[in-house]
Amino acid sequence: MATRKLYYEDAYLKEAKAKVLEVRDNALLLDQTIFYPTGGGQPHDRGTINGVEVLDVYKDEEGNVWHVVAEPEMFKVGDEVELKIDWDYRYKLMRIHSAMHLLDHVLNEVLGKGKWKPYGSGMSYEKGRYDIEYPENVNQYKEKIIELFNRYVDEGGEMKIWWEGETRLTQIRDFEVIPCGGTHVRDIKEIGHLKKLKRSSLGRGKQRLEIWLEE
Repeated sequence: MATRKLYYEDAYLKEAKAKVLEVRDNALLLDQTIFYPTGGGQPHDRGTINGVEVLDVYKDEEGNVWHVVAEPEMFKVGDEVELKIDWDYRYKLMRIHSAMHLLDHVLNEVLGKGKWKPYGSGMSYEKGRYDIEYPENVNQYKEKIIELFNRYVDEGGEMKIWWEGETRLTQIRDFEVIPCGGTHVRDIKEIGHLKKLKRSSLGRGKQRLEIWLEE
């Protein structure tokens, strides 16, 4: 039975209780967790289990979530434990991840749907990164992209999330449906304004777009 993923049931959960099912080397397997594991371009959550620092969180092939902790000797099978995530860190990631989806739609509007193609992305709690294929220099559209992005943020709109079989889908307002396993804000107003967009060349027709949000 795979770990119950509470972060999918409510991405705003900051604390929860869980039971230790297995201790393997320096990692704990719990019956349920609020800790998001590294995946889909999103870094794992930070925080503590019973006050012990969580160093890494990853998912195995069976869908179980493992928590690498600083002091594994503090835990044994059957323990009831307290989970606490670093909420400020997680919330920044939720905002950045949601911003990447909004940027996807804005690029469709500004550059033209089907005229550009994403081929890589990533994020930290400080910024988001999108690698795209597009024949023209995106810098000429920079102001337009920022303006449209911020207008949508001001208008707001629900970020809908649902499952179709094993696939988790997301949609902002009535925009494109995007498969995604990350954590997101409820309303795009929470993203905040796009503060900076930086474009750099990755070779012919390939460009990197990096975004920073206002605090």
